[in-house]
Amino acid sequence: MKKRGFTVIELLVVLIVIAVAVVVLLPTIQPRRGCGGRQMKDATQVRGILQSMVVWAGQNKGKSPLPSELDLMDSTISGVPAPEKDNTGNILSILIYTGGISTDLCINPAESNTGKVQVDGGYTYDSPSGAANPANALWDPGFAGTPEDDPGAHRRAPGLGNQSYAHILPFGNRLSRWSDTYVKTEAAFGDRGPEYSGTTYPPNGKWTLVPGAFGIDSNTLLIHGSRNSWEGNIAYNDAHVNFETKPAPDGFVYQRTTGSSKAATPDNLFVNESDEDGGDADGGIMRGVNAYLRPIAGVKVAGESVKVRVWKD
Repeated sequence: MKKRGFTVIELLVVLIVIAVAVVVLLPTIQPRRGCGGRQMKDATQVRGILQSMVVWAGQNKGKSPLPSELDLMDSTISGVPAPEKDNTGNILSILIYTGGISTDLCINPAESNTGKVQVDGGYTYDSPSGAANPANALWDPGFAGTPEDDPGAHRRAPGLGNQSYAHILPFGNRLSRWSDTYVKTEAAFGDRGPEYSGTTYPPNGKWTLVPGAFGIDSNTLLIHGSRNSWEGNIAYNDAHVNFETKPAPDGFVYQRTTGSSKAATPDNLFVNESDEDGGDADGGIMRGVNAYLRPIAGVKVAGESVKVRVWKD
């Protein structure tokens, strides 16, 4: 019997079917934006920094590093009230100085604000010249947590920050979370985020970015997200890391007060919600326990209160 081959029409039909299948299936098999190597490396770095904090806490009565409690003799930074030492740069510099992490680990591989956030190429591991007493320094105070760190004689490169991340503010009632609590719902460290409108959970459940550089034009949206939404890696106090796709992750709540009633409400990682039960209705940062992750540029003591200046970009 004579073998019959494919006709031109049949071949065209087959090719068309294959082309349609590719168009339909390709979006389902392509990795989504942000799920590539940089996101995975970022997750590894976030986990590495938090684990270094946990190790530190295990050797220091369960507490994560706090410069004001370490530098009691003012050998590293002198002439300021103790809490004013507790900015992001000094916190991470302690971990670097003691070998827990490296300066490279502090820069997100997907960092979008590369003009202002760069690796500290001049970090000094022994007798840093910027310290009040270099021979007895406990960290290199020249390491900057943000581009807007308070100026001083120890500042190595004004206008540049040497790390990419944010963490819970270790002051007031949140200080209890600055430790190895191992609570899986306590956000402790991770990718920084933009600024949102309002300080209470919106009625429609949709947080709105503020206009301008800190909101809709924020550099943080370009790290893993898009021009319209934030995404990022967040490490929790039980040392697990989640890639979150919205600022108020599912199952992550704070206790809200409405009159005499209380309700568990989704907690925005980058907002200090003012309607929290017993929280900071006056805009302060000392009473709240809701998640509030920001890089700290400066701390000022005003009487019995502490004012924190966070960095946003």
